[in-house]
Amino acid sequence: MKALRVHGPKLIKLDEVDEPQIEPDEVLLRVKYAGICGTDLHVYRGAMKDRVKYPAIPGHEFSGVVVKVGSKVTWVSEGEEVVANPVVPCGRCVACLSGRPNVCVNFKILGVDIPGVFAEYVKVKGDKIYKIPKGLSLRDAALVEPFSVAVHSCRRANIEAGDVVVIIGQGPIGLCTTQVAKHYGAYKVITVEVVRSRLELSKMLGADEVINPLEVDPVKVVKELTNGVGADKVIETSGAPQVLNQALNMLRPAGRLVVVGLCFEEVKFFSYPIVYKEAEIVGSRVYLDEFARTLNLMSKGYLKPEPLITHEMPLSDGEKAFKILDERPGEAVKILLRP
Repeated sequence: MKALRVHGPKLIKLDEVDEPQIEPDEVLLRVKYAGICGTDLHVYRGAMKDRVKYPAIPGHEFSGVVVKVGSKVTWVSEGEEVVANPVVPCGRCVACLSGRPNVCVNFKILGVDIPGVFAEYVKVKGDKIYKIPKGLSLRDAALVEPFSVAVHSCRRANIEAGDVVVIIGQGPIGLCTTQVAKHYGAYKVITVEVVRSRLELSKMLGADEVINPLEVDPVKVVKELTNGVGADKVIETSGAPQVLNQALNMLRPAGRLVVVGLCFEEVKFFSYPIVYKEAEIVGSRVYLDEFARTLNLMSKGYLKPEPLITHEMPLSDGEKAFKILDERPGEAVKILLRP
């Protein structure tokens, strides 16, 4: 089969590799659509070279069709359209045993620790499979993974009807989170982003107010929009190290900050606002049971993947797609590859 493989930092090409052979508890899928995300860019850039073994097939956001079913898998059949949770926890560590497999200390993920989905075929554990509901296309279903990240972060934020929610960053995860926050009943969603086109898209997807921090002081604007009180919840999706201080200063007393964006730098911030406001800071990592919830929301049209898909390319154009995201990030939101 053909597969897009990273051979080293910024060295990616289409190779011919062996088709995966499944175990009795696994399913073989024909990949139909696969989305490129930030983790794939980290693999491409070499930022995860201590974990990734080159040559590596990246990718974990996808939809596909069942081709082969292992003898122990009885709940899906050949020909069914499905998605799959790409995270494989160990099931034995303290996190797994306490019901939090999303923070498993040993978890593996497709496209990083396991061959990923930028290939014609991929094998996954049968218990990770979810059937795509009627009315939801394979193309749209390919974005269930980033939307599940957003659903999990909004649940971690405990968004309630009437809340004012600030979402920092309007990349793919931030744009998904904007939609989910509105569906969860936020009275006002305020988004913060430096790329103008993404602010415009954010507004189209439901943001009530948008802020470009290159033009104005975002903390000051949030305070003005909330009559000096601050936001009930702030969700940080950008991973930019300088924004945590801003996020804390945007919060109202007893507000909650949810950190989603990955930052690989040391971050310094003042702890005084945490104590003074009795603020809560929580992390949000991938998802728990959100895949099924997210598929339901998408199938009913509450969440809209289509506006996020700015490019669709054949797998053979994978190198071009990665260069667009790496060198011209403002040009694309979500790129889908078709193996």
